[in-house]
Amino acid sequence: MKRFIGRFGHRPIDSIRAVEVEQYKRSRLLDDKAAKETVGKEIRRLKAAFNRGVEWKELDVNPLSAVKAPRGVRSVAVKFYDRAAMRRLYRANPARAPLWLFMAHTGLRRGEIIGLEKSSVVAGRLLVESDPDESGEGRTKSGKWREVPLNRYARWAVRHLPDPLVSVHKDTVSGWFAKDADAAGIGGHLHRLRHTFCAHMVIAGVPLRRVQLLAGHADYATTEKYYAHLTPEGDGEAVAKLRF
Repeated sequence: MKRFIGRFGHRPIDSIRAVEVEQYKRSRLLDDKAAKETVGKEIRRLKAAFNRGVEWKELDVNPLSAVKAPRGVRSVAVKFYDRAAMRRLYRANPARAPLWLFMAHTGLRRGEIIGLEKSSVVAGRLLVESDPDESGEGRTKSGKWREVPLNRYARWAVRHLPDPLVSVHKDTVSGWFAKDADAAGIGGHLHRLRHTFCAHMVIAGVPLRRVQLLAGHADYATTEKYYAHLTPEGDGEAVAKLRF
């Protein structure tokens, strides 16, 4: 939003034309050398924010309604923890080990675990959703709720966590993790637990589509971009399966 205001100032929304937004998008791509994925995310978030303003009748028009967000799929070598690193993390602070173990085995975003109650576990499956908004949908990042089956590690962690699981601000949780990760000598940030969840499933041969559903990625391209290069079969193994 800061970049958008920097470009258009505080002009009335209905005075901003779609062609001007297209020029802004082009400037971000060519002049600022921003990646398509980055600009696409910016445009989609701005469009969603203005759409909400129109729904609430605070705005009469969305100047981005006719603007398409650029998309690009790049293979990104994400960082994740191996088993040895996770063990060091658990040993660094045994009191918080159940929390880190639970997040690494469910792929929860930090905003999704805040205030999460044990009642969200139904028949061994974690229902990931927050209080519904006015449309009746949950407020997870993708705008939808999802189910994540709990494996034996996650079930153990739930038994050793309070109810709700976390009741502090999400920035506090990030601070806890940074301190424990530093003490363990593994570095990284809290979101790397989510990458660990996804990466290890892909390495084990779980289809990317299944990983997308479990992680709650709104777009398959996100899963493909970050984890496709981790699939167990490379190009050689793939074509070797042909028998005609």
